Amino acid sequence: MEPALYIVATPIGNLNDITLRAVEILKTVDYVICEDTRHSKKLLNFFGINKKTTSLHQHNEKNKTDEIVNLCQKGKSIAYISDAGTPAISDPGAFLVNSFHDAKLRVIPIPGVSAVIAAFSVAGLTDHHFQFYGFLPNSKKKAHDYLLKIYKSNIATVIYESPNRVMSTLSEIINIFGEEHIVIIARELTKIFESIKKASAKELVDFYKENKIQTKGEFVLIITQSNSYIDMDEEIILRALKFTLKDLSLSQSVKLVSSIYNINKKEVYNLALRLKNE
Repeated sequence: MEPALYIVATPIGNLNDITLRAVEILKTVDYVICEDTRHSKKLLNFFGINKKTTSLHQHNEKNKTDEIVNLCQKGKSIAYISDAGTPAISDPGAFLVNSFHDAKLRVIPIPGVSAVIAAFSVAGLTDHHFQFYGFLPNSKKKAHDYLLKIYKSNIATVIYESPNRVMSTLSEIINIFGEEHIVIIARELTKIFESIKKASAKELVDFYKENKIQTKGEFVLIITQSNSYIDMDEEIILRALKFTLKDLSLSQSVKLVSSIYNINKKEVYNLALRLKNE
């Protein structure tokens, strides 16, 4: 087999969601590098693949990469698989791939399942232009800033979310985009308890409050286009708010300024809060 690094996509849930080519590659290569060897052994055993494995994850990727590059330089073929889906997309692997490129060694994609594409395919969005942000930052402020950037971009956006943060993220979407903004949530894709929901952010929050068991698992969120955002110099809005807040309440100022400049009230409200907190 040609000495190269094979980036192999694996199932995100249902083990049958793997390509025939991926199985053949995993059976044929000299080494299988895994994000988590214990997790990947289940997949390899399911398909009767008995290979020497070693781990490469976010904590050891830089230390292990030279060793793996050296194996390929000695004529060995190597497959890399993450715990689920396509490696190097919100998963480890990018540093390894770059190192192979730097060493002028071949990198070969073995395509397959991707949670991003799987979720978008059932979103029913006729505008196929979208952007992918992966996981939002852990910091609440940074997550807010990312969502505000998404709002201003006016592009449908796919993000990943964990069960312990999905409710707070939905609440922040309401704060920035408004209660009626449409969000698609794909939960536990290809697994037994898979669910796809398309509704307003408020409806989704209400649903998950009443069905807390549904907040377990892995989430893909698709935030639809904002449409209402008008790209305008924030300084203009801030000056208007400073003027109106002298004589009006915060809510009255927001209502007036958003009406004058035809901007979403949530956006004006966020700017007004910034002024209040300064």
